[in-house]
Amino acid sequence: MKQIISILILYFFIPFSLCAQPYNAEDSSDLPCTTDSVIVIRQHVPPVFFEINQYKLKITPRLHATLDSVVKYQTHCSSLWIHGSASPEGPMQWNQKLGQYRANALVDYLAQETGITAHTFHTENQGENWRSLEKILENDPNFPHKERILEILSTEPDSECRKFKIKAIDKGKTWNKLIAEIYPKLRYASLTLITYYAKQPPITPTISLMYPSTPPVKISSLHSSEQTSFYDTGKRSDWKIALKTNLLFDAMLVANLGLEISPWTHWSFDIPVWYSPYNISSTHNIRLLAVQPEIRWWAKEAMTGHFIGLHTHIAGFNIALNNYARYQDPNHALWGLGLSYGYAMSFGTNAHWGLEFNIGAGFAKYRYDAYRNWDNGPKFKSGSDCYWGVTRAGVTLSYKWNLSRKNHTK
Repeated sequence: MKQIISILILYFFIPFSLCAQPYNAEDSSDLPCTTDSVIVIRQHVPPVFFEINQYKLKITPRLHATLDSVVKYQTHCSSLWIHGSASPEGPMQWNQKLGQYRANALVDYLAQETGITAHTFHTENQGENWRSLEKILENDPNFPHKERILEILSTEPDSECRKFKIKAIDKGKTWNKLIAEIYPKLRYASLTLITYYAKQPPITPTISLMYPSTPPVKISSLHSSEQTSFYDTGKRSDWKIALKTNLLFDAMLVANLGLEISPWTHWSFDIPVWYSPYNISSTHNIRLLAVQPEIRWWAKEAMTGHFIGLHTHIAGFNIALNNYARYQDPNHALWGLGLSYGYAMSFGTNAHWGLEFNIGAGFAKYRYDAYRNWDNGPKFKSGSDCYWGVTRAGVTLSYKWNLSRKNHTK
């Protein structure tokens, strides 16, 4: 009977040009562009970063900061420039696409959240961001072989040749150090707010250098009540929702469907349900109605990476796996508790699809009646027991989406 219970409980150009040239994110001078009657102020917002080879936005304090700055200053802005950047490792053709994908991802998010029309946004694809790499190295006196790297960047125009020469410096050690310490700073999308002011009365701005060396611009002509903290994130959150099916039970011909909801960054609530009212054959069946809710804590963010969970289970069952006996609950459902560990990953366009692996252990308390496994077979035994062991296992396919919830206060 314990073998049967073991099987039972396994389970996100400027519309009118007043300046001679459009804004370039690599222009370190950052001086106001002027005409006879207009001053143009460029206000930089700290960038949002991406995982390597990814262009899906993650809901982070820095992304909230970007959104909050747009909400605060959109009435002052004339246009918004979005810059997408990729780090140099990997194929150059893919990195060029990746920079544009990251810029587009930030545009789509800000347009959806603020309602700003698309023509207000302008994207600039920086591709492999060698220029920012050079600036970071220039300000890092302790990076090994710094002068040699800067020499390669200044004398070798070809991207692939640059990579080859840097990798050859000390058999790849310096290249790997770049990947670990500097390249993550180059995988970003950033926002610059362009604002036009009449030359009279004069405006005295405080200008910042380009990312990453200084914090955002503060414009002295704005009233102090209009200033905002770029890290005030307590006013909004996004829910994640996933529909799921456990492929292990699908393979056992046990119908199942799950729903996972995450209203917080590191927590989610998973509710899988199994319902199998049919016989597999005349002598074999796994008929059950079960639910196993679980609360999960995620190390990185909900539905991504590693998690630990606390689950409970309740099940009614009628199971026969051989010709000897059929086991049925006598109107007392199986119940129990357990702990689990798992890992989840995303794939597909915009990472809506996911695959999750998990295993859990705990106990299950149950009672049963045993019947001879033939038509109208008599009951020959009743009993109860407490099972200790695996209580949850799965290879689960899911489809995920975000549900935005706004609560901006003035």
